[in-house]
Amino acid sequence: MKKYMKFLVMAAIGVSVATGFVFTASAANVNQESVLTGQVVSVVPVGTVVKEGDVLVTVQSLTGPMPAARSTVNGVVTNVSVKNGDQVTRAQVVAVVDGK
Repeated sequence: MKKYMKFLVMAAIGVSVATGFVFTASAANVNQESVLTGQVVSVVPVGTVVKEGDVLVTVQSLTGPMPAARSTVNGVVTNVSVKNGDQVTRAQVVAVVDGK
């Protein structure tokens, strides 16, 4: 019985520590990068509340407008470093989201 209780206590501590890391990591500013190269045709405004997967920047492609950057976290857009008409490249930081 003592071993079982010790195991439960250690498991609870492990879960608490892991949860703390997750919440700490998600509360930071997260750079959002473009996955496409092209001319920007739309951007999300600073202050917009976003969910993971929401489109932040759209570029013009041969087949029409395509999402170039999607939010990787839930949060608020704190910075947008591109504007309509700008040329972006793959892996360029185009926005910052404060993860919540």
